[in-house]
Amino acid sequence: MHDTETSAACGARRRAAEPTVDMAGELDPRAVLNSLSAVVYDWDMVSDRLTWGANVGETLAVFPAASIASGAAFAELVTRESESSRFQAINNSPAGDEAQGAPYRVAYRLARPDGKTCAVEDVGRWFADGAGRPARAHGVLRILHRNEGLGAPGESAHDPANALADRRAFNEALEARFAANRPGEGGFAVLMVGIEDLSELNRRHGYDVADEVIAAVGRRLGANVRSVDDVSHYAGGKFAVLLSTSIPEQLAIAATRLARRVTAELFLTSAGAVKASVRVGAALAPRHGRNACRLLQRAEEAYEQAAGEESRYALYTPGQALSEAQRREAAIADEIVAALNQRRVVVAYQPVVATRSGAISFYEALLRVRQEDGAIVGPEILLPVAEKVGLITQLDQRIFELALDRLSAEPDIRISVNISVATLRSPEWLDGMKAALSLRPGVAERLIVEIVETLAVEPIDDAMRVIARMKAFGVTVAMDDFGAGHTSFRNLRRLGVDIVKIDGAFVQNVACSLDDRFFVRTLAQLARHLGIETVAEWVEDAEARRLLAEWEIDHLQGHLVGRPILHEPARPCAEAAEAG
Repeated sequence: MHDTETSAACGARRRAAEPTVDMAGELDPRAVLNSLSAVVYDWDMVSDRLTWGANVGETLAVFPAASIASGAAFAELVTRESESSRFQAINNSPAGDEAQGAPYRVAYRLARPDGKTCAVEDVGRWFADGAGRPARAHGVLRILHRNEGLGAPGESAHDPANALADRRAFNEALEARFAANRPGEGGFAVLMVGIEDLSELNRRHGYDVADEVIAAVGRRLGANVRSVDDVSHYAGGKFAVLLSTSIPEQLAIAATRLARRVTAELFLTSAGAVKASVRVGAALAPRHGRNACRLLQRAEEAYEQAAGEESRYALYTPGQALSEAQRREAAIADEIVAALNQRRVVVAYQPVVATRSGAISFYEALLRVRQEDGAIVGPEILLPVAEKVGLITQLDQRIFELALDRLSAEPDIRISVNISVATLRSPEWLDGMKAALSLRPGVAERLIVEIVETLAVEPIDDAMRVIARMKAFGVTVAMDDFGAGHTSFRNLRRLGVDIVKIDGAFVQNVACSLDDRFFVRTLAQLARHLGIETVAEWVEDAEARRLLAEWEIDHLQGHLVGRPILHEPARPCAEAAEAG
């Protein structure tokens, strides 16, 4: 399929003015991103910090820095006409693979300071913590131009609860309530009511039966609220209820009574009687939010908190959420220390394959911790805490040691390891790397060290010295998650990296996005001109693989070509007996 056919199928559009590819290698990714009106971001959902790519000053120049510095502040920009938001898209999508995360795609409008609005498309992946709750998101935000429209990607046209108001009507009613609510008049509340274990209901009975249950829950909710209250089918198995009360005690009674009435009887479906339960999160206005978007976000956060309550009800409590996050961080830090001491830090190896032949080029060593109960914890949970409390170098060292052990045991393979900026800043650690490699002849040339693009934000001469030292050991150096705009191709050439791994946030949608397609193809063309090998991350479908091969990307990584596999070397008999 040619590009024009694919774009017609996906409804995408090429930019009228694409930057000319400078074959001297002087065009930097930042210029390409600006031409696409796109910017990369990372959202730490525990601290709520939003970190943007290097070109945020150009792409989102109209927005004050404070308004895009956190998830909560950014949510304030989402207009009431928007049917969804990044927060809602993440919370309404099922959890994905622990290592690869879960994809989301959503379109909405942002309110500009000048009174105008702009449409955006937000595409990325979110990663869960140990309890399955969203902990981090990584994606690309793109400003949509006037003739691109503002669809609702990924939303089904079929609404099993279509007898109720839709989300847009509910948002309008909620904003009208805010406008009518005067100081001293008291407030109101929003309930987020959701069917628990909806994925299990889908698996056991099928989507049609699940839709029947969703519709029945909607009918029962509508039948059990007062005429002055509003009920909306919010998304999937979730409903939003607007109640005329702002007294927490009354709200708790009303919410738990409503939940009991909704689930008091079995749901009669085409597959017979089905049992379902619900839980409820609540937020008060104006105490917890002064606009519809913020209040709904708080209600969703309370809904997540309700999962841990015996009553299956929770009122949004910011202090409690913070202390829980702090306790969770302390517990993770303790677990990291214990895992290091008890040798429970292990590695999952994901293959990176040659695009043309499909042969394995090398394996990436991915951090895992085996808990005492046997459960496996991944890097999305461990690394943010390790970096915060100063344990990242110890984890880097352990993964490095395990990778060297496997390279020594298997002389025909190559392995890449991720080393953090904090670790690379230490001359002593680099001295240790040199010493370890000198004791293992033939290993250095099969070792790849992956560094992050933000290393280049350091003084360029310092970054060059670090990379030059590693290459002097015989090690190959790769730049991970390339494409956020922190590094120009001129600096990439000066740094002397051997491989660039193109950020998966751009790769995952190349089959449907001409903008992402142009960006990835441009990076590949420029890297090839500089003699730098390329790896495309997050490769998930055959069409993406075909396009990447057409653009002469050297290597592929993602679930389509190979999932991470845990590798735990056999322990000595005495140690195993002692552990048993």
